[in-house]
Amino acid sequence: MQTKTAKRSSNLIPEIARYLAAGEVVVLPTDTVYALVADAFNPDAVAKLKQLKQITHLQPMTVLTHQEKAAQIVEVSRSAAQMMSHFPYPVTMIMPAKATLPESITNGFKNVFVVCPDRFMYDLIAYVPNPMVCAAAAVSSDVKVKTFDMAMQFFDGKVPLIVDGGKSSYGRSGTLVDFSLDVPTIMTFGPVSLDDLRPLVPGIVIASHLMK
Repeated sequence: MQTKTAKRSSNLIPEIARYLAAGEVVVLPTDTVYALVADAFNPDAVAKLKQLKQITHLQPMTVLTHQEKAAQIVEVSRSAAQMMSHFPYPVTMIMPAKATLPESITNGFKNVFVVCPDRFMYDLIAYVPNPMVCAAAAVSSDVKVKTFDMAMQFFDGKVPLIVDGGKSSYGRSGTLVDFSLDVPTIMTFGPVSLDDLRPLVPGIVIASHLMK
């Protein structure tokens, strides 16, 4: 497969949308890490993404969405809506999935991960008709793709499009917050801290294992 490359630009969004509509997996830059992205409602595309990611164990997948579209696919609590009102933001939200999400995304779990890490992804979400599924572009749990050069090293010839966004601003996954619980709870820390999140989501707490 010949891989096309292009610089990140809002003008590129319609072309990315065409690749997704055709059932392709593309590599896109985000402010956290580079991501493999596909149409969540296309089972063949999701299967391709899992193969590229080398996912061998069952886990819920990550969905790209924002406040205006989230209610189509996940249950949005008041606190989750508060968080989403500040999107794009470098957090990963755990949220209850709706039946509209296919089994290939939930993998039998009741919750999924939800992200919208930067403005480029926010605008892409707004443009495409279907939800998108994504996974960190990584070759192992320890090696995540944080630059365009790394994306080319690992995925050139494997996907039809790699978008050049330079170096990811954070270079790590978003702070993980569980919004399926009665009280929003930080499960793992990422680019933003408890102090960052408290003004945005009043009442948020940190998991007991982070207090040790």
